[in-house]
Amino acid sequence: MKSKLEQTWWFQLPVCAMAAFLTAYVMESAGITHPYHVSGWVIYVLCFAGLQRGLSFAAWLVVLVLTPSDKVRERTR
Repeated sequence: MKSKLEQTWWFQLPVCAMAAFLTAYVMESAGITHPYHVSGWVIYVLCFAGLQRGLSFAAWLVVLVLTPSDKVRERTR
């Protein structure tokens, strides 16, 4: 389940861009530069999904730390 923050375009755009660049780097490091077969695409999609969720969580934690505590209290009430 995604939070309201994760559904905004200004949060998803940098997270997905970073996940795409990191996925390309990981795939190139693994020796799969162009996934021509279904197995290559499955690995690419799973790598992207894992990196995207991890980066989204890390960015969510950063936003949580940087948000003033008054706004956090208001949102939890």
